[in-house]
Amino acid sequence: MKWTVKEWITGGYQARKAGTPNAYIYRSLKWPDFYSDGAPAYEVKYGGATIALIRFEGKGATVRSLPAAERFQEITDLDLVEIALWVSKLRTACSNLN
Repeated sequence: MKWTVKEWITGGYQARKAGTPNAYIYRSLKWPDFYSDGAPAYEVKYGGATIALIRFEGKGATVRSLPAAERFQEITDLDLVEIALWVSKLRTACSNLN
């Protein structure tokens, strides 16, 4: 764990952790089984592969790892939850500015 996430591009974030490649979080396309109700969703890309989906609803988030995540032992489900918490915090800070 111990990720640091910052806004990287509009609607996207960069996550860093010492000793691992960066993870990139982008606004998600509409995944049929995950993004059907219009709630904000993000894809987590790591090592060139989409390894997880994060969907926000109200004050909560759902994190779902994808089969590609199995290739990367250095990033766990707890890491993905930590990244989702960072993104939630940054999204809230940005929406409070508007």
